[in-house]
Amino acid sequence: MLLVKYLLGDLSEDEQVRVEDRAFADADYRRALDAAEADLIDAYVRGELLPVERRAFERRFLISPQRRKKVAFARDLAIVAAEAKAAESETFIRLSAWQTLVRFVRGWNPALQFAAGLAALIVVAGASLLAFQYAGMRSRVAVLETQRHNLETRTEELQRQLGEEQARAGNLAAEVRQQQTAGVTPPQSLIASLLLLPGLSRSESRREQLVLNPSTQIAHIEIQLEPRDDYPRFRAELRTIGGDEVLIRGNLPRRAATSGYTVSVDVPASALAMGQYELALKGILNDQSLQDVGYYYFSVQKQ
Repeated sequence: MLLVKYLLGDLSEDEQVRVEDRAFADADYRRALDAAEADLIDAYVRGELLPVERRAFERRFLISPQRRKKVAFARDLAIVAAEAKAAESETFIRLSAWQTLVRFVRGWNPALQFAAGLAALIVVAGASLLAFQYAGMRSRVAVLETQRHNLETRTEELQRQLGEEQARAGNLAAEVRQQQTAGVTPPQSLIASLLLLPGLSRSESRREQLVLNPSTQIAHIEIQLEPRDDYPRFRAELRTIGGDEVLIRGNLPRRAATSGYTVSVDVPASALAMGQYELALKGILNDQSLQDVGYYYFSVQKQ
């Protein structure tokens, strides 16, 4: 299935970009992608994935803290469901034993019947306690289902907002390029620029700073390439320092500059909160495989 291959990282760069672009533009397709993700997580938790799929899942899918939380939630839900099923089976076994005992006791004398009645009260009390515990488990399952639904709804809303912001940033960037082509200088307050240099920006100990003012709409990030970074196309993956995905751009061309070649990516300013960020730049080979170019670190400040 195409969506499962996408989630496991088995698609080419062009196919990944097409899936991502369609998910941003089509709400129904995005919901189908979310459903495929949920099914894949359930299959992983139940141990139904093939060894090669499991390795791909752990290597590709679990890199995001948000996805690791989803897997932990699915694992907890599976445990609760198993406990509820076991409790239901135990209740059925106890009730069947009780019915057999009643038929057997009918032929006893009154004294034995009294003793049996007392024992029956004890059994009923135990069954009531078990039923109460079972109801508590069902309540826990309902709470977990509600939390999962809320999480999926929130994720879908964030994806929709990010898609809108990316489309708006793309339109604004196109307008800026048209103005530059026509010789018109766009208002600089709308664009915040950041240059990431090889060597310095690749160190976690030294971070460049991107300052956004209230009127900034686009963060224009330009990455200086080294001579060995000779790839036909590039892929940029922007994440928070905690691993949360912010934006992915593929099929980025390199452009000639006075000091060599650069790759640039435009990010909606609204997608950047104050904090630390990591930008992973990868080269795309002719067979669509990816090669790491470098990891760049910077911080965002807002005025």
